[in-house]
Amino acid sequence: MVPQTKTSVILILLACLLTVSCNKGNRGIATVDVDAEILPSLHSEDIISLISDSGITRYRLQTKVLDVYTDDTATYWHFPEKIHLEILDSLLNVDSWVKADTAYYFETNELIKLIGNVFIQNQDGHKFETSELYLDQKEPPHSVNSIRTDSFVRIDQGDRIITSQGLRSNQSMTRYRLYSSSIEAIINDADLNNGNDSVPEPVMIEPE
Repeated sequence: MVPQTKTSVILILLACLLTVSCNKGNRGIATVDVDAEILPSLHSEDIISLISDSGITRYRLQTKVLDVYTDDTATYWHFPEKIHLEILDSLLNVDSWVKADTAYYFETNELIKLIGNVFIQNQDGHKFETSELYLDQKEPPHSVNSIRTDSFVRIDQGDRIITSQGLRSNQSMTRYRLYSSSIEAIINDADLNNGNDSVPEPVMIEPE
């Protein structure tokens, strides 16, 4: 399996955004001279893009529409009709993934914004669900301020469910800070038969 411990799931999304317009797997790309406030300067549809690293296929990006808007001061990328990024292992099995109804990438601010039914699975198999998420590229990758949301977050760690009103995380989403969190443990029959009704404590975040 390809090591992903130092790799950000959403950081890879940024790499895909920056290469998608010239990838041979893209279809329906059109570049036109238009008013950026009205129409995109680049429009692409039905994108299915396989992205390689050192000659090996590592990522698969799917989206219905990509629009790029540019004016004299700023450029941003808009994925208005869902985006799905998969990170693949050496056998092309899905190792981790990102899904969202809508995505933005703001070049000037180095900021990625995911909106609406945002789902992420990290390399540990933990699943994150929220309605809005930001990745700040200006923050160091290890900083728990790299990824943030003030929206409700649900985290499925397999043996327990953690919910929180807000989250701050490093780019790999392996260290995170939760707010007003609660835990729902998943207890199996063996635990009940053994009289084990304790609820595990959440993983505490290390200070920066």
